Amino acid sequence: MCKGISILKARLKQELFDQYELEQRITSRGAGAQPELHFMYTDPVVQLPVIHDGQLVIYEWGNRGNKESKLPRTGWCRLESLKAGKWRWLSPEKIIIPANFGLEKSVWFQINEGMQGVVVHDEQERPHAYMLTQPASHYYQTMTRHERMPILIDQEI
Repeated sequence: MCKGISILKARLKQELFDQYELEQRITSRGAGAQPELHFMYTDPVVQLPVIHDGQLVIYEWGNRGNKESKLPRTGWCRLESLKAGKWRWLSPEKIIIPANFGLEKSVWFQINEGMQGVVVHDEQERPHAYMLTQPASHYYQTMTRHERMPILIDQEI
């Protein structure tokens, strides 16, 4: 899978920083590196930047702990489940998760454009983003020791 992403700060508009208080997410890979923001599924506030209907916005990442909600209590959606119609009752819409790096089991891997996801709405019509996954390639599985991987846009690992 992918438990976190990183996106270059320059890709996000100032309005998003103001609206979602993203300053605490800013980090750097070292001297001379561009500032970036980390979004982890283990964060106290679980969020993901997504492109939905052509707009870059911040949505809640899946449904981690709300047992009252009808939404699946995870942050990922298996492509096979989506194709089998198991998510149809939620009327999922495709989204893009823009990212420059992904993180799985302490291994950062480069992402050229982003990854695929879906957005669904909870009982209060709030959007929740889920990362789409597929069986891992041999290289990804060797690199991360995980049998599932995100679906990258126009990129194979």
